[in-house]
Amino acid sequence: MRSDADPVPFTIDRLPRRRLLSYGVLTAGTLLLPGATALAQSIEMRHWQGATAITRQPEHIVAGTITEWRSLWGRVGAPAPDVFEPGRMNAVGIFLGRRAGEGYSVNVLSTSRRRDRIVVVFEERMPAEFMMAQRGAPPSAPRPVASAPGGFGGSAGAGFAPSGTGAALAPPPPAPARPVAQPTSPWAIILIPRADLPISVEQRLFR
Repeated sequence: MRSDADPVPFTIDRLPRRRLLSYGVLTAGTLLLPGATALAQSIEMRHWQGATAITRQPEHIVAGTITEWRSLWGRVGAPAPDVFEPGRMNAVGIFLGRRAGEGYSVNVLSTSRRRDRIVVVFEERMPAEFMMAQRGAPPSAPRPVASAPGGFGGSAGAGFAPSGTGAALAPPPPAPARPVAQPTSPWAIILIPRADLPISVEQRLFR
């Protein structure tokens, strides 16, 4: 399910001879305008993603040469696939940076042409508990108050040890040990078979 979101611009880190990766401005209102929808033309793309990039810094990078393409994959820690054609393709690397545990990923929502540029829109997916917290989780149900079953006979205190007797209660069972979460560094690399237009990257955030 998609939700209304606002884009967030990012600082650009450059690779050698990298062309400018510009960031456009996108508002929720713009998405609702029929004219804006008509101007967006879907662009074919191919993408790879994972959660264990070598780089632990948030980065968003455009690659337009073989050297830049290989450097992009070097940040992942994997050999670059032999599919890049200089002069005919561009690639975008999205690195979220260090995250405290598992369950985070880059979700590429769309690649489209808007007027004189190609726009890549993505969102960060998080563990379910964090997603609920951001969206405003409903208040938890009140904790039930212990009461004697209706079939108990005798006085209101029947079935309970008299006060002051020091009756020993069995200790609660120990809570299961929660495994220590391993840090991750989610990433995505997007290959676009176009090299004739500049590329902008926009992130969609949950409200």
